[in-house]
Amino acid sequence: MIRSMGTAQKAMMMEQVRIDALANNLANVNSAGFKQILTRVAQPVPQDDPAGGARGRIQAQANQRANAGGTGNWGPVSRMDLYHAVDMRPGPITATGRETDVAIMGQGFFEVDTPEGKRYTRDGSFSFNAQHQLTTPEGYLVQGEGGPITIEGSNFSIASDGTISAEGKTTGRLKLVTFPDPTLLEHMGDSLLVAPDTQEPKALPAEETVVAQAHLEGSNVNPIDTLVAMITAQRAFEVQSSVLKTEDEMLNKSVNNLPRVGA
Repeated sequence: MIRSMGTAQKAMMMEQVRIDALANNLANVNSAGFKQILTRVAQPVPQDDPAGGARGRIQAQANQRANAGGTGNWGPVSRMDLYHAVDMRPGPITATGRETDVAIMGQGFFEVDTPEGKRYTRDGSFSFNAQHQLTTPEGYLVQGEGGPITIEGSNFSIASDGTISAEGKTTGRLKLVTFPDPTLLEHMGDSLLVAPDTQEPKALPAEETVVAQAHLEGSNVNPIDTLVAMITAQRAFEVQSSVLKTEDEMLNKSVNNLPRVGA
C-alpha cells in the first residue's frame, strides 16, 4: 500500500511538470520566434547513450519540486522518466513592414549578448538603441560576425544571406549559428535559449543562411493541441490524486480499525 502511494505521488509530480511545460507553451503562443517544449514519458536512457541525445531529461525539475515539498528525492516511475525537447519546427512567417524585423528561413539562431553570456533566439523583432546598435526587445545587443551591429544612416537593407548594407555600403553581416542538436537548447525566458555544455555553437555559412527583412517568425505553438494536452494531463493528475486519497483512507482504516495482536 505504501508502495502504491509512492507511485501515485511520483506520477502526480510528473504530470505537474508536464502541465507546467504546456502552460508555458500556451502563454507564448503569440511570442515571436518561440519554440514549444515537447514532453514524453520513456524508458531511461544512459547519459552516454548517443540515442538519448535528442531527449533532455527534466526529472531533475521534478526532483527539485519533491525536495522543496519535503518528500525527498524520487526515481523513475515504473522505470520510466519524463523527457523534454525543444520543438524546432518552424513557425509561420508574416510580413511586418518594419525594416528592423528579421525572420530566419530554415535553420539557425541569432546570437545575442546578455549579462549572463551568449544567448540564442529566433525572435528577430529588433530595434535600435541610442548608439544605433541593433538590439532585441529587451535591449540585448544582436551580434554580427565582428561583434555588435551598428548601422549608421537611415537607409539600410539586410540581404537574404544576412549581409547588412547602409547608404550603399556593406557594414557587416548578421551572425547566425547552429548546433549539433538544437532540441537540447533550454529556454531562459524572453524567447531566449541557452546552449548546454555539450552543444557548441557553429557559425552558419553565408551560403546556408536565408533571412527575410521586414518579416517575423511566429510561435510554433498550436493553441488547440496544447489546450487539449493540458486537459489530458490535468485529468491524469486528478486520477492519481484520487488513487492517493483512496490509499490514504485505506491505510488509515488499517491502522485504526483492524484488531491489534494481544489487545
